[in-house]
Amino acid sequence: MKVLELLEKVRLETEAARTLQEVAAQESRDLTEEEAEAFDKHLKEAKKCEKLAERLKTLEDQESRLTTPAERQVTPETATGSRIEAPGAKLYRAGNLIAFKGKNALNDAYRSGRFLAATLFNHAMSRQWCRDHGVEIRQDTEIDSRAMSEAINTAGGFLVPDEFEQTIIDLREEYGSARRNCRIKPMASDHSNEPKKTGGLTAAPVGENTAFTESQSTWGNVELTAKKWGVLTRISSELSEDSIISLADDLASDAAMAFATAEDEACIDGDGTGTYNGIIGIRTKMIDPAFVGSLVEAAGTGDEWDEIDLADLINTMAALPKYARRGAKWHCSPLAKVAVFDRLTGAAAGNTIITLEQGASLVPKFMGYPIEEWPAMPSVDQPAATLNNVVMLMFGNMNMSSKMGVRRGITVKRLDERYAEFDQIGIIASERFTIVHHTIGGAAGVRGPIVGLLGTT
Repeated sequence: MKVLELLEKVRLETEAARTLQEVAAQESRDLTEEEAEAFDKHLKEAKKCEKLAERLKTLEDQESRLTTPAERQVTPETATGSRIEAPGAKLYRAGNLIAFKGKNALNDAYRSGRFLAATLFNHAMSRQWCRDHGVEIRQDTEIDSRAMSEAINTAGGFLVPDEFEQTIIDLREEYGSARRNCRIKPMASDHSNEPKKTGGLTAAPVGENTAFTESQSTWGNVELTAKKWGVLTRISSELSEDSIISLADDLASDAAMAFATAEDEACIDGDGTGTYNGIIGIRTKMIDPAFVGSLVEAAGTGDEWDEIDLADLINTMAALPKYARRGAKWHCSPLAKVAVFDRLTGAAAGNTIITLEQGASLVPKFMGYPIEEWPAMPSVDQPAATLNNVVMLMFGNMNMSSKMGVRRGITVKRLDERYAEFDQIGIIASERFTIVHHTIGGAAGVRGPIVGLLGTT
């Protein structure tokens, strides 16, 4: 019998003896001869099982010590090279860190590198280090498709430690715009329905001796279904102690940039196909006939950047409802920022070289509103093509129009065979998210919290 089964039997035998004693006490008598014999038998069996459980537990502990790495409190050093002193470890790195920042950057990179070495390379010293320093190695329980022919070291991958995940999150917000502007909604499951207010209470005049007019708030739903997104990269199959920090820094930078690009492209230009995991982007939705109220047409001929003038931008600002102006931004491509906003700012009266240089060092703004640069927004260079019937730029508060559902943390896993001929291994990092633009205006004249400037010929 197992230890838990023996301990359960100890409990049952003890309870049986206690029951005999309680029955006799309730009847104000001593145990009968048969009851006393049974009482002693129960206690004897309980003691026997308890001793057997103790012996079996000792055996299991001994076997565990023989098969588990010994506890070690000494912080291991990297193998070779100059040492950089940091709290809790002597660390080595080649060059400056790119992904990890802040006062704990070096330690965070080292801890993340040890985790990656332990999980992706099955590195014995790193597994021991993670055990000694509380770096938890957890596996994601989701089941992946086996459509790929490569051997994968685990079904769902390993959930990365907090230091590594937070670094990727910070970089995604730095590299991309979707997470900076959409309302982020953590999801407890793959599917979630979020309430959306579609109508409020109405105040009505009340005459003398007349009843109040009843009104009610109305609500709709925003349906979020998280989809899986993955990043595939490759690294050398050779791992040295001194490459651990660089391993974490490089993987974090690559994964963050790839995730940020995918999020931005889906948020802006998603067409609902598998390329964007079913996400419909905000520009795609704006040109839908059901949401033409979110569009402002450029006056006259306005399908090239140098044809967009101040009047077009003012008309776009004027179309935005007042409730959405707090937190509103201009949303455009880096090319449009220079070709439209910087051009008009530079041409404005009263500018000098000094004021223009000062403006470049601050958060870029136009007419008092920040400019958010999206590489996913139109960047057509003139005169190669025009932007007729294309949403060239946007103005508004995307936090009110769009939600980004985030299902779980980032996982990493290893592909053992894909790049074997190059003596390299494949690494997959994955996350689960979706984006829904739930409030984008309506029919003609019905504005939402974000509007777009439509190019016209």
